[in-house]
Amino acid sequence: MDSAAAEDGGRELVVRAATRLFAALGYDGSSIAQVAEAAGVEPEQVTAHFAAKRELYLEVMEQARRLLADSVQLRAEALLTAAPQDRARALHDFVDGYIDLCVAHPEVPALWAHRWLSDASDISDLEAKGAQPLTTYVVDSIAPLAAEAGADPLHTTYTMIWCIHGFVLSGVLDGAGRRSGIEDEEQLRRFRAHMHRLVGRLLGLSGPATEGDAPGA
Repeated sequence: MDSAAAEDGGRELVVRAATRLFAALGYDGSSIAQVAEAAGVEPEQVTAHFAAKRELYLEVMEQARRLLADSVQLRAEALLTAAPQDRARALHDFVDGYIDLCVAHPEVPALWAHRWLSDASDISDLEAKGAQPLTTYVVDSIAPLAAEAGADPLHTTYTMIWCIHGFVLSGVLDGAGRRSGIEDEEQLRRFRAHMHRLVGRLLGLSGPATEGDAPGA
């Protein structure tokens, strides 16, 4: 491995460790020393790539933003341009894409959950530069459907976000009082079907259900 590749690999190692820590403890609850320990390197190796914790946090959040954008943008465009008979399926695809993103990368909703609790509050423009453009894009994509159904496109969007983030991060209690979530395939299937029905009804869409959508199937 040449030195440039080693440097890139070292940088990505630091970012992955920081992502885990910021998702678990928040920005305010993490330090460069903790990031270095989690990455298995010396603190000087962290600061060789990122001069301060703020710069490292901004990189972590930018990677999270790109993951969201990759999941959201094409599906939102498909929903906006779908023919009337295809809208229900396009909506299911959009909901599934967001669920799949959060299941594959639970650090993404965890990072934003910390932001919602005022983590890294001194970095005040992160929402305006990162989350807001994506949110606006989604709101705009469902606005025509919401108008036809008499629904609020902004709060419909946030209802989906809040529900999915909440389920991915905390799951539900089973009959024995144990938490069951994304690691439980049956609970995940039921949640996915519930979100199809919930968002579909908010937007006045009832179309072909995805496999296993029937309650209790």
